[in-house]
This record gives sequence, structure tokens and C-alpha cells, in this order.
Amino acid sequence: MKKLRSSWMLVLFIATGVVLGSLIGNFFASAVPFLNYGPAPLGLNNIEINLGVIYFQITLLLKINVASLIGLLLSVVIFNRL
Repeated sequence: MKKLRSSWMLVLFIATGVVLGSLIGNFFASAVPFLNYGPAPLGLNNIEINLGVIYFQITLLLKINVASLIGLLLSVVIFNRL
């Protein structure tokens, strides 16, 4: 059978793994506090662009924890097994 592997599929797997890992880490944070351990949110905070008629305010923050890193690793392993 022909393998359908592309870079877009890898990006989709990684994004899904990170999001699901983060959700699992937040859900089980009270039972296993180690899964929710991580640094402060990283990213761009409150970028403001005023064009006179249109005003943009953009915030992009990434909160990385141990569970999201485990999800990332599992998604890469699953992608390589396809």
C-alpha cells in the first residue's frame, strides 16, 4: 500500500498531539501535578496596530507543559509508524 506522508500531515499530527496532551495535563493536574509543570506562557503579548479606521490587538501565547511535550513525542512516533 502506498504511504500517504506529507509535511502537512506531520504538522496536523504535531498540533493534535500538543493540544490533546495539554488537555490531558490540565484534566489530570489535581491527580498528577507533574503533568501540568512548565514555564510561564511564551509568545507575543498585546501587539496593537492602529490604522485609523481599523484597530487590531493581537495576543499569541503558548503554554507548554510536560503533558503537551509527551503528546508531541507520541504524535511524531505515530506519524513515523504510518
